[in-house]
Amino acid sequence: MNTLIRIAVRNVLRRRRRALITALTMMVGIAVFIWMDSLMNGIDKVSVDNLINLRDSSVRVFTTAYYKDRASYPLENGIAEPETLARRLSHEHEVRRVTPRTEFLAEVGNYRDSLPVVGIVVDPASDARVFTLKDYLTGSYFTFPAGAATGPSASASPERQIILGKELADKLGLKLGQTILLDATTRYGAENADDFTIVGLLSTTDPGLNQSTVFITYAEANDFLDLGGLTTELDLRLRNRVNLADTVAEAGAVAKTIGENTPGITAKSFAEIDGGFLELLKQKRAGSMILILIILLIAAVGIVNTVLMSVYERIREVGVLKALGLRNREVVWMFTLEGLVVGLLGSLLGAIVGIALELQLIFVGLPLDKIAGNLGGSGFAFWGRLYGEWNPGAILFAVLFGLAVSLVAALIPARQAARMTATAALHFV
Repeated sequence: MNTLIRIAVRNVLRRRRRALITALTMMVGIAVFIWMDSLMNGIDKVSVDNLINLRDSSVRVFTTAYYKDRASYPLENGIAEPETLARRLSHEHEVRRVTPRTEFLAEVGNYRDSLPVVGIVVDPASDARVFTLKDYLTGSYFTFPAGAATGPSASASPERQIILGKELADKLGLKLGQTILLDATTRYGAENADDFTIVGLLSTTDPGLNQSTVFITYAEANDFLDLGGLTTELDLRLRNRVNLADTVAEAGAVAKTIGENTPGITAKSFAEIDGGFLELLKQKRAGSMILILIILLIAAVGIVNTVLMSVYERIREVGVLKALGLRNREVVWMFTLEGLVVGLLGSLLGAIVGIALELQLIFVGLPLDKIAGNLGGSGFAFWGRLYGEWNPGAILFAVLFGLAVSLVAALIPARQAARMTATAALHFV
């Protein structure tokens, strides 16, 4: 076996140009595969981060009665003692921040036209620590006198302020500082309408927030909707995780623990609430993987072609070796070892280059604002930077794929050459 290894290495060095071309072909295919896989995972992570940071948080907590009917946004079955529950949840190991919210149905208008919207009542102080809406805001966030309460028990504010999506404002021809009419049903079934001053406009990556959502505070909603501090949900932010799989798993585990340990409470992770969206991501991921595998297959074709040429050019050499007593199995091993040497070289080079590109994507990222521009409303963040995701499994797969292709590419023609007699191999043209 040692003799065959020496012969295989010598033959690779004798044909170093062809071996280098084959190794470079493998290197490019494997490096592109690793980089593309990191990029696709990064896009998926950005999409999920948008869900968590803008609308659904990591985990949402409701009363079980409210959750069953939450599609109609009922102003009833709120959480009993939400501030007490929020304090308890904030001491859970994985939970970093907690904020109350109450959702309701309403209409907004410019005194001529009106549009249906979903209203979200927030505590500005704690909401800004769970969600990142302020990063997408033109204008100002809610303002209050120093020391004023803003949580569920807050009293009415001197000025009724509202934040809404910029697309919604554009449809109604409204701008910052103008007045909007908000019409909604109170907690006790009465109709109420009042003027609100637009203090901020949102332009996010979530079309629902941009087109059909408004935000007011508990200080205003307690008076306008007769809420009396009613909180229909608590939104939880967990610690940041690098990988999407870890993010999904941790949110699911926390939601399950809260639901099991708190009677009358239903806790849902973002993955459960947005299961349809995550399934769409999986389908997109499958399509992307097909494109990435095509890249590897193109590289594999080049490898097979190069190795086949190398074997068939040396059929006469096989005849000489067989005339000197080399057995069929040893002929097969010789060519197989040559293919593995080239495959190992190409795979290692591909892994090194691919990891370097992946690390650049992970730590430096891609400036999407320069590449794609502002394509807000598509569901992805097209400003800022897109970062990749570390995936050791993809790197290992790519290396093993390169070795397997090299092995198959060398084994098939080697077996054919080994079955030839010495005479036939010497006369092969």
